[in-house]
Amino acid sequence: MIRIYGLCKRYSTADGDIIALDNVSLHINQGDFAAIIGRSGSGKTTLLNMIAGLDVPDRGSIMFDGMDIAKLSAERTAILRRREIGVIYQFYNLIPELTVKENIFLPSELDGRETDPEKLTEILNTVGLGGRENAYPGTLSGGEQQRVAIARALFGGPSLILADEPTGNLDGENSAEVIGLLRSLNEKQGVTVLMVTHNEEIARGAGRLITIAHGKITGDIRNV
Repeated sequence: MIRIYGLCKRYSTADGDIIALDNVSLHINQGDFAAIIGRSGSGKTTLLNMIAGLDVPDRGSIMFDGMDIAKLSAERTAILRRREIGVIYQFYNLIPELTVKENIFLPSELDGRETDPEKLTEILNTVGLGGRENAYPGTLSGGEQQRVAIARALFGGPSLILADEPTGNLDGENSAEVIGLLRSLNEKQGVTVLMVTHNEEIARGAGRLITIAHGKITGDIRNV
């Protein structure tokens, strides 16, 4: 599904250059549930942002279903995220003035596609939020808000979900529930999941553990 070759990214700061990614090559297969683990500043979120088309590498390629994401226009990458790649953020990125339903529908509406109430009901039931479509984010717990973010990512029917520290703001119980939900989506619906985390215990909920340090892949273990 994803073929990454020779990915490099350098940022300039007042204190000098920071090498975020240093000649990274990585393959993610259809049906993988992979976790990328590393300390803060290791390059894991930069790598995820490159795959999502939210950042552009200095050098290298990111092939997704035959397309090089690094060479797509901003408009084309936005369409790709709305249709093929669902992104789940640590801070949920829900709009507080919109209901659960409206937050989930928003990407499809921006894409000019019709929304399907029956599909909404099915997805809310899948993430354990059936009947909460008219609730506002402020009335939901952190775990529930993250479930809304997952539902929003799923609504467009993506083949790939990118999750950036999806449990970073959750307690242990809610973290376990979110990881269990992502695992279920992977196993039962065949959605490929690539998750970034600094928590090794959370990472072991995936079927593949990729470690990164100083911008380099330092380990890749399956069936963890």
